[in-house]
Amino acid sequence: MSLRVVSVAAPAVLRRSGECLVVEKPEGAGGRVPLDDTAVIVLDGMEITLTHDLLAACASRNVTIVTADDRHLPNGVLLPVAGHSTHTEVLRRQIEASLPAKKRVWRTVVRHKILAQADLVASLGKDDARLRKLAARVRSGDPDNVEGAAAALAFEQVFGWAFLRDRDEPGLNAMLNYGYAVVRAAVARAVVGAGLHPALGVQHRNRFNPLCLADDAMEPLRPIVDRLVFDLAAGGPTLDELVPPVKKRLITALGWTVTFSDLRLPLFVGLERYAASLRRAVCEGEALEVPRPVFEPT
Repeated sequence: MSLRVVSVAAPAVLRRSGECLVVEKPEGAGGRVPLDDTAVIVLDGMEITLTHDLLAACASRNVTIVTADDRHLPNGVLLPVAGHSTHTEVLRRQIEASLPAKKRVWRTVVRHKILAQADLVASLGKDDARLRKLAARVRSGDPDNVEGAAAALAFEQVFGWAFLRDRDEPGLNAMLNYGYAVVRAAVARAVVGAGLHPALGVQHRNRFNPLCLADDAMEPLRPIVDRLVFDLAAGGPTLDELVPPVKKRLITALGWTVTFSDLRLPLFVGLERYAASLRRAVCEGEALEVPRPVFEPT
C-alpha cells in the first residue's frame, strides 16, 4: 500500500470522521483521506485547528504530524509514545547498546552517505572520485570527521563553490531545510515504528534534540533532497520563498526510488526495512543495511 503525505495550508480545520482525516476550508473546498493510508501530515500556517480526537487517532496509527513556523519551515514533529509491540524491551536494549556497536553503525551510515553523494555528483556529470576516496577512509565512529569534509565537497560539487550552507538563509538553503525536515519526520516515524526511541542517537547527542537517532539515520538520504533542490534551481531563477509548488516537489523525496537488499523500492517503503535493520544493528550488533538512492543522469 502507498502511504500518503498530506500537506495542509492555513486556514483550515482538521478533524476525524470515522476512519478518515477531514480537512475543512473556509471557502468550502477541503478533502477527506483515510487515516490508515496516511503517514505524515504537514501543517503549514498558523491558522490551522485540530481536534484532540484526530490527534489521538493519528497517534494510534503511527501518523506523524509536522508543524511549520511563521516562515513556513518545519519546526516540530509529533510522534506516538510507542509504535511497536515490544517497545519497552527494545528501549532497554537500545539504552544498553555498546559503544563499539554504535560506532560501527555510524561508520556504515557515513560511508553510505558519502557514496550516495558520489552517486549524485556522478549523475550530474561531475567528478565523483574524491568523494569515493573519502568514503573508503571512514573508520569506526568516524573520528577524523570524514563526513564533514565530504559534505563540504559535495555541496561545492552540486551547488557551486560560492554556495554556503546556512540554515537561516532563503533560497536554496530554505529549500534544503524544508526537504530535510520532511525526510527527518518520515525517518522518525519509521524509527518509532521499529520500537526505537528517536532521542537516543548513535552519534548525535544534543540534549535539546528529541530526534537524535532520526538525524543519524537520515544522513544517507540527504542527497535525495540535494538533487531535488538542484533540479528546482536548474528550472529557473532561485526562489526566495517556499511557494506551494516548491514544497509539493520537495515532498516527493519520500517517493524517491532506493535500492535496499537488491530491491528497488520507494523510499517510504524502504524506511520501514531500514529502521528494522537499525534496530537489529543497535540492539543485537548485526550489520546495518542502508537504502541507496538511485539518481538518474541529468
